[in-house]
Amino acid sequence: MGRDEVAFGPFSYSPEGGLAKDGRAVKLGSRALAILKVLLEQSGDIVSNRDIMARVWPGMFVEEANIRVHIGALRKTLGKNDAGADFIENIPAQGYRFAGPLRTVSGAGRGGPAAPDAEAATVAVLPRNLDRLVGREKTIADIVQKVTEKGFVTITGVGGIGKTSVAIETARLLADSHPDGVHFVDLSTLSEPSLLRPTIAQAMRLSGAGRTEADGFLAAIRGLKALLVLDNCEHLIEDVVPLAEGILMTAPGIRLLATSREILRAQGEWVFRLPPLLVPPGDERAPTAEQAMDYSAVELFVERVTSGDGSFELSDADAPAVAELCRYLDGVPLALELAAARVPMLGIHGLVASLDRVFDVLRGGRRTALQRHHTLRATLEWSYRLLDERERTVLDRLSTIRGAFSGVLAAGVAAYGAVGEEDVVDGIAELAKKSLVSVEHRNRTVQFRLLETTRQYAAERLEESGDGDIVRRNLALCLCRMLEESQSTNTAAWRTIYDGRVDDVRGALEWSLSPAGDPGIAVELTIASAPMWFQLSLTDEFGRRAEKTLAAVRQAPQPDLRSEMALTAHLGPALWNSQGPTPAVKEILGRGLELAHLHGETGYQRRALWGLWLYHQALEEDREALDAAERFGTLLGLPADPNAESMHQRMMALSLLTLGEFDQALAFADLCLSGPAPTRGSSLRGYQFEQRIVAQTHVARISWIKGYPDRAREAAQEAVEQALASGHALSLCFALSLGACPVFSWCGDHDLVAKYADMLVDKTGEASLVVWHSYGLCFQMALEARDCPDPRIAVLRRSARFAELQKGKRLRMLATVAPRLVPRDILAGMATGATNWATAELLRLQAEDIAREDGPAATIEALLARSLELAGAQGAASWRLRTATSLARRHRGAGRVDAALAVLSPVFDGFSEGHDTPDLRDAAALLADLRGGRW
Repeated sequence: MGRDEVAFGPFSYSPEGGLAKDGRAVKLGSRALAILKVLLEQSGDIVSNRDIMARVWPGMFVEEANIRVHIGALRKTLGKNDAGADFIENIPAQGYRFAGPLRTVSGAGRGGPAAPDAEAATVAVLPRNLDRLVGREKTIADIVQKVTEKGFVTITGVGGIGKTSVAIETARLLADSHPDGVHFVDLSTLSEPSLLRPTIAQAMRLSGAGRTEADGFLAAIRGLKALLVLDNCEHLIEDVVPLAEGILMTAPGIRLLATSREILRAQGEWVFRLPPLLVPPGDERAPTAEQAMDYSAVELFVERVTSGDGSFELSDADAPAVAELCRYLDGVPLALELAAARVPMLGIHGLVASLDRVFDVLRGGRRTALQRHHTLRATLEWSYRLLDERERTVLDRLSTIRGAFSGVLAAGVAAYGAVGEEDVVDGIAELAKKSLVSVEHRNRTVQFRLLETTRQYAAERLEESGDGDIVRRNLALCLCRMLEESQSTNTAAWRTIYDGRVDDVRGALEWSLSPAGDPGIAVELTIASAPMWFQLSLTDEFGRRAEKTLAAVRQAPQPDLRSEMALTAHLGPALWNSQGPTPAVKEILGRGLELAHLHGETGYQRRALWGLWLYHQALEEDREALDAAERFGTLLGLPADPNAESMHQRMMALSLLTLGEFDQALAFADLCLSGPAPTRGSSLRGYQFEQRIVAQTHVARISWIKGYPDRAREAAQEAVEQALASGHALSLCFALSLGACPVFSWCGDHDLVAKYADMLVDKTGEASLVVWHSYGLCFQMALEARDCPDPRIAVLRRSARFAELQKGKRLRMLATVAPRLVPRDILAGMATGATNWATAELLRLQAEDIAREDGPAATIEALLARSLELAGAQGAASWRLRTATSLARRHRGAGRVDAALAVLSPVFDGFSEGHDTPDLRDAAALLADLRGGRW
């Protein structure tokens, strides 16, 4: 390419001058510009990733994701060619190609002065956006359309959102449709309203009376076809409005484009609220660099960092931190640019770690920026000074609330003293007009929110006022009332109303246990919030917070036994989830039951018994668990509390299932399912799991054991789907651990087991749910043990994972899905213990294990006979089929074909479904072999 300039579309490129669009420099990172140079040099040819790396990163190894990030930035900058396609094409598995005709511009041709064109003359008075506007293409197109249609548009938004930059670009695009010019007026420097009209007249190049007299001004603009841009109107709003209305009435050929942090509320005004840039969502897995760059906030941040450090590249390791930063700064461009300027000193992770000092960190910026844009604090102070005293007070008090909030919560927090509820409502309305409060419409409700930087600034002002503790107390009490009412909210609506309150509850609990707080409120809030923590499956965190509150109660000069009773009732199950059935859990639950008896509190007696039932279940203390469930049933009351009754039904279902009483267990599960679904109140109903999901899970496992594999698969899948739809992690853990994973393992659907076991381990690892995590390990190990050699089995038995399964009492389950993993001595011990849901299968497995070692035939056949008898007595048709198949094989080996047919045929013939499952296929093949005489 030499030293010649090439052009394509509206762009030109030269090695000396870089990339330009319509004669104006386009900012690109050094790596992106280097990639563009390579592609232009080989225009039309495919350039491989290897070639790009060799040219752009000579002597270095980089991931291909780095190329994709820079190619993405190039594509967004260049847009489409004349054919409507990308200038840069991705050729799968080969590389990239520059597509589009190139025009060569000689060096001599650039030497002389360019001929003036109409557009250049028209927009000469406009300021220039030196940096590329990121993520605003559609926004600008929409505003251009509205200015054309409406004639008067105000761009409004919080300080630093980019109103001026968007207005400049909008005006540039509208320039050629306004023969009398585009006139830009920056009002931020004006302090005297009397200077408003003369300043506009000067910008419009009016002379004589047009500059000095009001009537002369209107007469001078009559008949003009121009675009007037009034930038930064908020501090002169009372004077801008009548002047704007006068201009539009006098000169209908003039279009007005205004920017203001507060809407003007003028006649004919159409308001465009400029949104923040898009940020990566916070509820997904950590994004890669390529994924993060799909969000305009990240794109802007990376571009601004790169402009100051050409060697910077967003890596997969840094992408989650950058995503967090962009979310924290709410996608506000000024805040992102100020943050980008601090990266060279702090680094990405250091910058994120410093955000609690956001106003100290985000300062500096471009030297040429407006003074109020040099620091984030200055930007907010500009807006704050424009508020009246009532608006400032309301804003300061609202700063204690994190996330979105309702008008009711706002009034409860901010209305006291001289500020009444009506003042709060009016204050929010005014703050929303001034872009300091965002208004969000969610599921037919109106919610309000402060941007995080605004909230932090107002929080500083609140502390200066001395009212911080009063407002925090108000918030804590409001949360108590709100969370107590949450139990009457149906599950579907629960998240909409309460999901965003967890950060507020965290802050309120910390304040209430601080020296300035109130331990009584800590107790009330801990108890009221318990269902929220369980609904969000944050039981580990709740356990830690409840322990702190319980310690404060016990350390008080006069301990409150009722508070201790309530706290232990919620704390025990939380610790059971996060720590497993430890002695400490049993002690806490026992203490709770003792205090509930002492105070005659039936409800808390039930909760303590439920916790003890969980404890005994986890330790496979089956009779003790049944005893706790039956004692729970004696406390239902008359008439029975429907919530407690449903809980009792599922407790009994699992206890009886565990003991091998499958028919009774199924009857209780069916009772739970046949009850009416709750129309009010979360279906957790204070007992940790969605009751109907749990009952459906029991039905799935019992159905398979009783010989109905198809029904079992259907019920297991339905429980999983309901749990996923509920968004409740604990209920999903239950459905996967005790329903889907074992049922699909027994049915031979190993791909589904792998999917669900991985899901279970992921979910429980995130939330520190120890009990359920061990189930996930159980099924993962079972899959790993399929068809692996004996040495590998020995290794797995010595692993920490196996030790965890043994500690967590998961070996019964493991034996039914991966018997090779359970050592003979352990298997024998489980088979000779008290009868339970798996005893018949454990006896069969013990017999098979002895047979592999050529043990005594009498012992083997006695174990199989006991297994067959027990399975028949329990109605466990699937266990009975497995045992009958094992026994038939032994008879066949001994030449006793008739005996083999006699034991297997009636059991097999009893199955009406599930003939595609491994057990039934094996039995069918054996029967065909026996009947065909091919033994």
